[in-house]
Amino acid sequence: MSLRYFAGYSFVLLARLFRKILGLMWSIVSLSEQCALIVWTPREIDRHSRTDWNSWPMVRDQANSDDWLGTWELTLVERYFTNKGELLDLACGAGREALLLARRGLTVTACDWSPRMIAEAQRRAREANLPIRFEVADLYDLRYPENAFDYLLLTNIAYSYVFPRWRRVRFLRQAYSVLKPGGVFIVSFAPGTNGSPALPGFFRQLLGGLSRCAPFNKQYEPGDGFADTFVHFFQQHDLKQEFEEAQFIITDWPWKRGYAVLTKG
Repeated sequence: MSLRYFAGYSFVLLARLFRKILGLMWSIVSLSEQCALIVWTPREIDRHSRTDWNSWPMVRDQANSDDWLGTWELTLVERYFTNKGELLDLACGAGREALLLARRGLTVTACDWSPRMIAEAQRRAREANLPIRFEVADLYDLRYPENAFDYLLLTNIAYSYVFPRWRRVRFLRQAYSVLKPGGVFIVSFAPGTNGSPALPGFFRQLLGGLSRCAPFNKQYEPGDGFADTFVHFFQQHDLKQEFEEAQFIITDWPWKRGYAVLTKG
């Protein structure tokens, strides 16, 4: 073995050591973000999420997304949506899905809680000469008539951005109301088995214990986490209960892909 080999190998070992140290430091830094989950109430979490989503950098990023659906979005849309009918695109952002689905022949209504996102989506729809109805609307207060839509679409794991459980169930019940009998709802979420925050067990227990004490967030739930923004990572049986509590029928469930197809009976 040459001296050159040993010198090079020492650099490899040094790089691996630095990588482990940096990884550990990043884990420690990430834990501080998780602490916000029990310091903030759902109202503060909401405020942070809305401010982030309505920011100009986020709007510019979303504005570059056009005329495409993800692999599983396309698979499920082609399987369960026809090219005719009334569609409500929830949390539509800058209009990525709405523009494409309107081109496919659907009559599209799209809403988002970000005024900047909606303004950008309206501009793009005008340029494309697509008659899409865009509105600023809150997922917690869907002001649409009963039985108004054949299809609902909620992508980009937006369902996981709704905190806490009672708000998600209230949203599902409103979604059920505006959907026609036999209508289909494609919803995306973050499954707990795919990318959930790797919190040490003791820290998870600590958050759970503190959440039961004033003045901490008593609505903290196992599965709440922070991954670039606040996200709830679901366990399958918990999510099934939420869907069924809102009276939806689970028609298709590619769980690991983070999608469910719900039907109104």
